[in-house]
Amino acid sequence: MGRKSRDAYDDVLGRSEVENSMADTFAAEFPVVTGRKVKILSAGESPDRIALIDGTETGVELTAIKAGSAEQVISEILRLAQQKHDTYARRRIFDARPIILLGHLDWPAKDVVGPALYDMGGELQAMAVPSDFAGSGFAEIWLMDEGPKYTSRRDPRAPADFFCFAPSQSVGFWECERKRRPYGGLLREFLE
Repeated sequence: MGRKSRDAYDDVLGRSEVENSMADTFAAEFPVVTGRKVKILSAGESPDRIALIDGTETGVELTAIKAGSAEQVISEILRLAQQKHDTYARRRIFDARPIILLGHLDWPAKDVVGPALYDMGGELQAMAVPSDFAGSGFAEIWLMDEGPKYTSRRDPRAPADFFCFAPSQSVGFWECERKRRPYGGLLREFLE
């Protein structure tokens, strides 16, 4: 096995682990934040997961959103929604069931630590234009942030946060009331 093939294998294995982690977090924390029941039924390729959400079989397309600001987040969500829409529409995947596009907030590069979704929720709310996402074909578009910026992932005081871009009646920042704020938010409140 050559160097290049080992790197490709490691990349696929790493992506699979990230998707498993995203799906697990979604299944555990989306119900806490939204009050909707989620059960992952299977893993696939397009969409990445099939889930039972409030009794409806729903596809969940998982994708990393590499962005360090609210503007970059919206730009990436729009770009990926259009890119995936084109592929899914051509392959008629939207015909089978409703599909959720679930972005996972990441940073532009491994060395760059960007803001938490919690910190830019207000900016996203002000900048999000629901009609921009209306023709995407996705039943819902969500961004999830469950990064280590909150404390330990095992800490129940630090659940994942979500931002909904579509449908329009759900647009906005969604969080479970927490007992501890993210470190960046704490620092800003202390300095104000």
